[in-house]
Amino acid sequence: MDIKTRILDQASQMFFRIGIRSITMDEIAESLGMSKRTLYENFATKEELLRECIEFQYRENMKLRNDIEKVFGDDPLEIFHQHFRHAMITLASIHPNYISDLQKYYSTIWRKHIQSKQEENISFTVKQIEKGKEKGIFRQDVDAEIMSRAAHSGIQMMVSQHIFPETRFSRSEVFRQVTVNFIRGMATAEGMALVDEKFKG
Repeated sequence: MDIKTRILDQASQMFFRIGIRSITMDEIAESLGMSKRTLYENFATKEELLRECIEFQYRENMKLRNDIEKVFGDDPLEIFHQHFRHAMITLASIHPNYISDLQKYYSTIWRKHIQSKQEENISFTVKQIEKGKEKGIFRQDVDAEIMSRAAHSGIQMMVSQHIFPETRFSRSEVFRQVTVNFIRGMATAEGMALVDEKFKG
């Protein structure tokens, strides 16, 4: 692993676990066992590092998605299930302030590097829903684009501290409840049995 990748991997984890505003470049350098000078030689500012971390995580997520498709390409429900499992692990490690810090203090990065990728993610979900309709898992009257857009918009709602404060709700449980019932809502009778089997527990 080259030095830049090592920095991006470590900094991404720290931003997730602790929040963006709570972390300093000094702390990131210290956690990597490197000098501040070395860190700044690779990333001139914290904002640049954050931007590159988001792009790094996006590339990692695309690799994961491609790997899942290669293995389960003909099973849209299992593809949803694999992404569900990964999201549950990720959500458990993300600090409540991560998303709010991005939206409030780094709004340009939020728009350009997260929201801009929304359409591509929506298209992927549309494809899986349509495939599920072909296989009789999802109902024919389901509008794949409407449901896909609703699902991706709902992610922001699920991580909102205003709607689901962590003092009252487990983020992973919110995600599980909303996601499983969302998928069940699209399912045929046969599909619902498969959903319940795959997503039980």
